Amino acid sequence: MTRVFATIALVALLAPPAAAQMPDPKSMSGVPLPVSELAPGTVTVRVVRGSLTNALADQTVEIVGGAAASMKTNADGRAEFSGLPVGATVKAVATVDGQRIESQEFPLPSNGGVRLMLVAADAVTAERAEEDKQLAASPPKTGIVVFGEQSRFVIELGDGALNVFNIFEIQNTARVPVEPAVPIVFPMPEGGEHLAVLDGSSPLAVAAGDRVNVSGPFPPGTTLVQFAYTMPYTGGSASITQRLPAGLAQLSVVAQKVGEMTLSSPQIRQQRDVTTEGQTYILGQGSPLAAGTDVTFSFAGLPHAPLWPRNIALALAVLLLMGGVYGAIRGTHARGATAERERLGAERERLFARLTALEAAHREGSVDPTTFGVRRRELVVALERIYAALDEEVAA
Repeated sequence: MTRVFATIALVALLAPPAAAQMPDPKSMSGVPLPVSELAPGTVTVRVVRGSLTNALADQTVEIVGGAAASMKTNADGRAEFSGLPVGATVKAVATVDGQRIESQEFPLPSNGGVRLMLVAADAVTAERAEEDKQLAASPPKTGIVVFGEQSRFVIELGDGALNVFNIFEIQNTARVPVEPAVPIVFPMPEGGEHLAVLDGSSPLAVAAGDRVNVSGPFPPGTTLVQFAYTMPYTGGSASITQRLPAGLAQLSVVAQKVGEMTLSSPQIRQQRDVTTEGQTYILGQGSPLAAGTDVTFSFAGLPHAPLWPRNIALALAVLLLMGGVYGAIRGTHARGATAERERLGAERERLFARLTALEAAHREGSVDPTTFGVRRRELVVALERIYAALDEEVAA
């Protein structure tokens, strides 16, 4: 389980440098921030309109409550009050174009001062937001969606199988809902098993048999689709081929590595090994890919159990059958099948108990959302394997 957490955490290493996202100024408006670098009794207030870059100069700011003071902002939109009585409860107030903006009330600390910001509404930004809201609710138009740069494949080693996690960010850059001319369908690679859509994925994504269908229309912005499957292997090699139903901005893959295991792909242009907490991972990246491209990952040197014990066991079984002990073998097999079903049933109950405990911890807030999502996905995949094995036992 720890290896799975580390694999998922390493996904961030593949993220391309993205443009720094500015925080929402409205969420910070009026919130006092104690700082040690200011002298006690000092309050600095910055006044902006809409965004952090739109500072308002020559704007009157008042301190009211347990102390009273008034001054205008400088060219940077800041007003600094000093010498206020420590311990007094105050708040900052400014009126911008008839809009009164107040901070939260706060006590003046005895150690250090306080910084805060007052954010006035930007009519242009508000109008744009309202327009975007109306366009997002308009009828869909035929258009194109793509998989963003944060899309990636995450592969970790299981017991005789590769666990493949597919994370795709479907991006609609239009301001209206878009319905692609070609449906977004992910066929499960040949040889894959136990296909499932993961928690946190958009409800537009549904696993149906051996494929994941993502039904439009797609709203403006990003639609997250996450699904997983297992790829069993018996020797030291395995191959995965995934067809892309839309264009991919950049190919990214993270694969857990054991021993001399290697990863190759005609689409990967560069790769490197990274070791963290004693575990090594292969990080690979490639160029943009067009819709309809088959992405292939080939693995060699996979850890696996030798085949000769199984072959010897099969040969002995044949000899025993030929020796006329079919009845005894049948009885032994029946008892073994019963024991195996009991083992699988016990494992199923154990996994259900762990899943129930995890859900309870999540409701209580004692586990962070990222860890909860990863642990829950692992437990669901493990339960699917148990149910599949129980089905095989019943069929046998």
